[in-house]
Amino acid sequence: MQRDFDYIFELVSNFFERRHIQKGLRLINQNDVTGWEIWLQIEFSCFLTEHESEPEWWREKAIEYDYRSEREKYFLKPDFVIRKKGWRTDSYAALEIKQHRESGSCVNNMVKDMVRVAKARRSELDIRSYWAIGVMERESKSEVRRKLEKRIDTTNLELVDSCVEMRVIPNTRHMYLLF
Repeated sequence: MQRDFDYIFELVSNFFERRHIQKGLRLINQNDVTGWEIWLQIEFSCFLTEHESEPEWWREKAIEYDYRSEREKYFLKPDFVIRKKGWRTDSYAALEIKQHRESGSCVNNMVKDMVRVAKARRSELDIRSYWAIGVMERESKSEVRRKLEKRIDTTNLELVDSCVEMRVIPNTRHMYLLF
């Protein structure tokens, strides 16, 4: 799990170091744009295609739910399913991307996704770890952590301290949370 987190964190931190991503976030903020999650996912797709580690990846790959725990939907479709070169050929990490100006709403949406994943069925695709990244306006890390812990406490999920990271996105009014 730690190895997966380290790789996903490396990808995410490299992604947000890109100047054109920072410029895009500044423009989004300056023009009060909402609903830019798809833009972020498309940019991340381009980034993965160009990344030096040459990951294998898919967008919204359907994974069946376990029907004993999820009766309304048939498939979970993570934003990204990623396999680093050198990992077992049938073993992947999944990544869900969320954005919201307000940290509490962003954290809420991230945790909802993680709860949904717990209902996924073992399938032909081995999802060995699942991660969520949320992009929000800057706030103190301690306040975001407090909101995350409060929301996690309402679930049966567990946070692993070494697999939680918050960073300010340089040259923007944004930050991201990865867990």
